[in-house]
Amino acid sequence: MCTEVQGQLPAYVGRSLPRLRRRLVGLHLRRCPLCQQTFSAQRDLAAGLRALAAPPESPPDGLLDALLAQAAEPGLKARAAGPARGAVSGARPALSAALLVAGAAVGTGLGYAGWRGWRRVSRR
Repeated sequence: MCTEVQGQLPAYVGRSLPRLRRRLVGLHLRRCPLCQQTFSAQRDLAAGLRALAAPPESPPDGLLDALLAQAAEPGLKARAAGPARGAVSGARPALSAALLVAGAAVGTGLGYAGWRGWRRVSRR
């Protein structure tokens, strides 16, 4: 019985079932918690679809003019045009290169020291 009722729930939610069939589905929904949950989900889905189908609200009058005026201000363009001061992306290339070389040297030294230590231990 639940399979039949759940198959008819979209029509029940959309109120397109004949009166007798609608009454039978309603009686079953009063007694069956599983079908009640499915009905609730179908009802929420239908409400969400109706909300999506509604025409969108129009933007307030003068919004486009206000945005264009704000974008035309020189302060906004000047702040967005270049990288931030002191940014890592190329602001100090010499320092970046020096840190890279130092890191590679330290890593190589540690690797070599570890290898030598392992070699001494393995010879014993």
